[in-house]
Amino acid sequence: MPASFLFAIAAAAASTAVPAADLPALEKDPTAMSQSEIRAFNTGRPASDPDFIRCRRTEETGSLVRKTFICHTMSQWTDLERQGNQTGRDVYEEFVSKAGRTSN
Repeated sequence: MPASFLFAIAAAAASTAVPAADLPALEKDPTAMSQSEIRAFNTGRPASDPDFIRCRRTEETGSLVRKTFICHTMSQWTDLERQGNQTGRDVYEEFVSKAGRTSN
């Protein structure tokens, strides 16, 4: 791709971006918002914005059809991921420390 084409795409994206000060603040929990409210809230926000709402679909155990949508802001997803990783490290450390202790 020619570099001029990429610059044109970047300029078009920058011209359609809304300044952060003009974007609405999050007023209620994303899990309580409808999909149309989430789409309206995310309009003009880049996906890297900490307030951008992302929804994930999870399948319910025991059902072939039922799915659940879980929606959080990107900063909330980051916190949940960090918390889950820390829990995993804590459990690993606990098992490793117990494996070192042997009693006969």
